[in-house]
Amino acid sequence: MPRSAVGFVLRRLAYQGVVLVGVAFLVHVLILLSADPAQALLPPTTSPEAVEAFRRAQGWDQPLPVQFATFLGRAVQGDFGTSIRFGQPALAVVLERVPATLTLGLTGLAVGLAIAFPLGSLAALRRGTWADGAVRGFAVLGASVPGFVLGQVLILVVAVGLRALPVSGGGSVAHLVLPGLVVGIASTPGLIRILRASLLEVYGRDYIRTAFAKGLSPRAVLLRHALRNAAIPVVSFLAFDIAALLSGVVIVERVFAYPGMGSLAVQAISGRDLPVIQAFVFVAALTIVTTNLLLDVAYTRLDPRIRGRR
Repeated sequence: MPRSAVGFVLRRLAYQGVVLVGVAFLVHVLILLSADPAQALLPPTTSPEAVEAFRRAQGWDQPLPVQFATFLGRAVQGDFGTSIRFGQPALAVVLERVPATLTLGLTGLAVGLAIAFPLGSLAALRRGTWADGAVRGFAVLGASVPGFVLGQVLILVVAVGLRALPVSGGGSVAHLVLPGLVVGIASTPGLIRILRASLLEVYGRDYIRTAFAKGLSPRAVLLRHALRNAAIPVVSFLAFDIAALLSGVVIVERVFAYPGMGSLAVQAISGRDLPVIQAFVFVAALTIVTTNLLLDVAYTRLDPRIRGRR
């Protein structure tokens, strides 16, 4: 890897590390402000004296900076405490659900890209025609329907009415189809609009006109010249869409009772399982910043000039 690329990656790693520390601080402060951790972790019948003793033993009677430093020191070691519901280390409980959520998220992303690239390309190549209008109408419709509504409709039509796919659960490819479609369709409208606008801008450049003048077919120009440059704004959009995608996965997992991080987070919030909540937010933030780092590296592969400006 060239030295400039190594420096670029190191700078991004330092930036992502600062982001993770900031997220950890916000989570710690918000949880302390939302409820007394000692009372949340102990049974309701615990005496006030025992609650106070437990609070002192955990260091929650210390000033906020001291508490955060202690929390961060434990978090770096992967220690977020013990889950109230499961009686296991909170981080281990969350990490157990990560593969299922990543599988669903990647499935949804693949579905979104598989739909957006051909439709966005069609809309750009047929600008101003009925095909362009139909694609843009589909994008507006997709952006207008909430994921949980689409999920319920698919459950009623495909799972209950046609009995073609399972309604809930996980563990097989069949369980991924419906939730993957919902997650993917949620990302499709933005991807279509970004790709269409980017392709229209690229098609106005001189090298595209030169390619057509050489006798290349529209398909060859699209695949060989246009898509690579048009993909840069798409990658940029994905960097901002990862957090929304993860939020959508949480909702979809709840709708389809999919055994991932989202379902676990909802259970932890309803049960006030604070260690699991903290571990979930930290793992989710780590997933987002890692994905953004990979997308930043993808920028430099698509356009090396970006490396020197970031």
